[in-house]
Order: sequence, then C-alpha cells, then structure tokens
Amino acid sequence: MKKTLIVVFAALLFFGTAKAQILKLGVGPELAVPSGNSSNISSIGIGGYVKFEQEVAAKVSITETAELATFYGKKFLNIRSQNLSYLPVKLGLKYFPSENFYAEGQGGMAFPVNNGGKSNFTWALGIGSFVKSKSNDAQFDIGLRYQALTNTIQQTIETNNRTNFSYIALHVGYVFGF
Repeated sequence: MKKTLIVVFAALLFFGTAKAQILKLGVGPELAVPSGNSSNISSIGIGGYVKFEQEVAAKVSITETAELATFYGKKFLNIRSQNLSYLPVKLGLKYFPSENFYAEGQGGMAFPVNNGGKSNFTWALGIGSFVKSKSNDAQFDIGLRYQALTNTIQQTIETNNRTNFSYIALHVGYVFGF
C-alpha cells in the first residue's frame, strides 16, 4: 500500500508538470494542537511539511503534501502516554478567492512511524495566505488547518480505543516558484 501511494504521488507530480503553468514547492515547520478527545492523549505536536502545488486553472491548484507530525504523550499518574508520530501523504485542491488568500481541502493516508499500527485515512480543511517578501520574489505561506486521522489507536491508562485523532495545525513555510 505504501509503495502504491508513493508511485501514484510521483506519477501525478511527473505527468502533471508537463503542462504546468505554475509549479510551487513549499517547505516549513508546523505546530499542532490536538482537539476533542485527542487532547486527552497529547497537548502539543510538532512537525514539518513539503508541498508541491500546480496550477490547473485560474484560481485552482492541485496540491501534493507529505508531512511528519509527532504528538507528545501526556503524563497521567506518573505514567506517560506514548508519543504518536505519523507521516500523512495527501492530495488536495486549493482555491484562491483572492490573489493571496486560499482555502484548501485534502485527503490521503497517514502512515504510523513509531507505533507499528495500521495506516489511516486522513483528511484536512484549511485556509491560508501567501505573503511576498519586499526584498525579492520569495513567498511565505502562512496557514491554519483542521486535520483528522480516522480509526487511530489512542492509548489511555485503562484501554486502547479506536477513534479519530484530530488536531489544528499552524504552518509557516517558504515557497519556491518554478
């Protein structure tokens, strides 16, 4: 499954760039705050992302994103929950209602890095803005998104539960244009 997803990801990037009007590559760090029941397991997560973006029509782009996110386990009665690390790989659509503001929806798979669990479906909805540097043509991408990983194992002191693991992430990245 992992190999298939990687091949599809690479093929979309390769074949999509042949007719690309604009291709962008963004990289940067992320700060994540678990929401809902997920906040019982972790209070904070950190990570980073790499995102390819290709314009397919006026105001519409296709995105391909790979992230690495680690959520630090909380301590209950001197017992710390395990840290959770995931590698989400997602495809998405980005819509620009104005020149530098966007809304984005993504879906894909999240692969566990440290807990040996199964891959999970993940989806995300977000908004953001590109900020151009005054000194050169560089752009910074500042965004906020809600992301959920379905059917994730969450350990508590008493049980292992299968549930969604959701969080709100803030990213600030540097965008290269081609």
